Order: sequence, then C-alpha cells, then structure tokens
Amino acid sequence: MLSTIWQDFNLAVAFGAELVAVGALAYWGYRTGHGRVAKLAWAVGAAVAAMVLWGLFAAPHASFSIPAAAVLTKIAVFGGAALGLWRLGHRTAAVVFPVLVAVNLLVIHLGHLSM
Repeated sequence: MLSTIWQDFNLAVAFGAELVAVGALAYWGYRTGHGRVAKLAWAVGAAVAAMVLWGLFAAPHASFSIPAAAVLTKIAVFGGAALGLWRLGHRTAAVVFPVLVAVNLLVIHLGHLSM
C-alpha cells in the first residue's frame, strides 16, 4: 500500500509540474507581448505549443513513441518555463522548479513508475 501511495504521489507531482510549466509559459507569453491582443496571442500560443508538443511526444500515451523526442520535449517545456520565469525576474522559482522536476523524473525513472 505504501508503494502505491508513493507512486501516486510522484505521478501527481509530475502532472502538477506539467501544469506549472504550461502556466509559466503562458505567464511569460502574456508579459512578453505588447498590447492586449499581442499579450493574449503570446500567452495562448506559448501554452498551446507546449501542450501540443507534450501530447505528440512526451505524454504517457503520446502520438509518437520516440524516446529522444520525449526527452527533447521535456527539456524544451520545462526549460522554457524556467527560462521564462528567470526572464520575468522570478529567479528562485526559475532555479527551484527545474531541480524539483529533475528529482521527480529521477524518482519516477529509478522507481520504474509508469506514466
């Protein structure tokens, strides 16, 4: 039972990290644009691009099962979120977020937890 709780917890953390990454990218996009329409376009565009890439390559039931593409997508989405946070002045979050993601992915990989 403890292993099931541990597995569920780590998979929930992974999903939460994905949501945080999409939110951070949308936030970066909104703050990057100039004017209401541009802000919304950047925010929606960054979030949708991340979600489409994730669904194609990195999701548990991705459209394409290409391990290298999954790794590159995770680096792009999580790294992009961290870079966006850094550029917006959220330095602590920009450092802590990818570290937590890396630890979580390592636990999932070493524990052979299914995603």
